[in-house]
Amino acid sequence: MPTPFSHLAAAQQLLCDPQIDAPFRALLTAHQGAFLLGNIAADARVGAGVPREKTHFYSYERGITESPWRLMLQENPMLWESSPAQRAFVGGYVAHLAMDEVWSLQMVGPHFVRREWGDRQLRYLMLHIILIYMDERDLKLLESWQPDQLIQAQPQRWLAFIPDEDLRIWQQLIYDQIKVDGQSRTLEIFGERITKTPAELRAILDSAHEMQTCLWDHVSLKLLGEVESAMYAFARSSLVEYLTRSA
Repeated sequence: MPTPFSHLAAAQQLLCDPQIDAPFRALLTAHQGAFLLGNIAADARVGAGVPREKTHFYSYERGITESPWRLMLQENPMLWESSPAQRAFVGGYVAHLAMDEVWSLQMVGPHFVRREWGDRQLRYLMLHIILIYMDERDLKLLESWQPDQLIQAQPQRWLAFIPDEDLRIWQQLIYDQIKVDGQSRTLEIFGERITKTPAELRAILDSAHEMQTCLWDHVSLKLLGEVESAMYAFARSSLVEYLTRSA
């Protein structure tokens, strides 16, 4: 699924999106830190060791049959009635799950799992490479106000399924990477997942020939752009629906 930097870039865009009604944007802006944290909170399971199904509301084995963000709210109805800061946080979480849903259904499933190009090992590697490509692009888009806003968020039992302490650990990990003197750990983290060194991943990313023949010839930049547009549009509509119904 898209990395925290990609989710933060989408959150940044949502905060100033004119297609979101001004009162909703005002709420999110008043609680920017909570909204940013919500947009990355689902992936706190990486540090906490929580199963994906508990934080993303679907499993790879069963797939997605209903929007995960709707399942989250069905299973946790108390999230419909929350403080303004918690509401902004949950709105961010909704946007995250909506983006992941589209990525899974429109990119991972049809183009990396069910299509037969290369072998399974190559497709698995290239799935991580395309995520790193997006991650590095989006990290450069994050505006200077984001780190300070993110670290100021103070979760107060905002979720029943992720403890505050795990949220704070994840919040600090991402802050340390996006702050002014921070350094991304994406290559290190992904490398451990797919048994590649950061140097090996860097070599692939820096090779125009390898990127073209191993990735873009099979999953084009045009396709990536189309899927990302769909991800953002669904995140926005899901966020607006949640904010409207929780008003």
